Amino acid sequence: MRAAVLALLLAAPVTAQPGPSDSAADAALAAPCRAAAESPHPDRGLIRRCSALLGRAGISPPVRLAMLMNRGIALLRAAQPARAADDFDLAIRAAPGLPEAWINKGMALTRIDGRAGEAVALITHGIELGAREPARAYFARAQAQELVGKLREAMEDYAAAAKADPDWPAPGEELKRFRVERRKVLRG
Repeated sequence: MRAAVLALLLAAPVTAQPGPSDSAADAALAAPCRAAAESPHPDRGLIRRCSALLGRAGISPPVRLAMLMNRGIALLRAAQPARAADDFDLAIRAAPGLPEAWINKGMALTRIDGRAGEAVALITHGIELGAREPARAYFARAQAQELVGKLREAMEDYAAAAKADPDWPAPGEELKRFRVERRKVLRG
């Protein structure tokens, strides 16, 4: 269930915002990376094609950034969190003010044993930068908080996620789980 919920949290694939010097060819170049990110189970071929295209010279910085973010999402969906984290690191270096790069790196680290504490800090930074989808950011941080044993903080983040997007059922489901567990503990 955790893996399924985490997949819901992945930031939406990124579309490059063309600048004055960007061409339609750059946008077309980024399309395979976006397709890989949009696939629920990206295959190696899609990821390889995206990687090959990223190796080309002359890609505008916004398009390269979108391609890196999308390959990172695809790698995370393909159960390659360390490689995904590397792509998000490159995205952070290119655009340190991009909240989703920090949040996605944090999500990747939650899938690497012993790195959940770092994930909490990275996701927190992404939230502070102004995440586009705060509900999903709070939810991601709640999952990381659970992994490090900070259950009260996790419950607060699930509540913040529910408040940020009242129509999204996942935070409410997690809060119900906390209430059931609390009742079990109190009953002994």
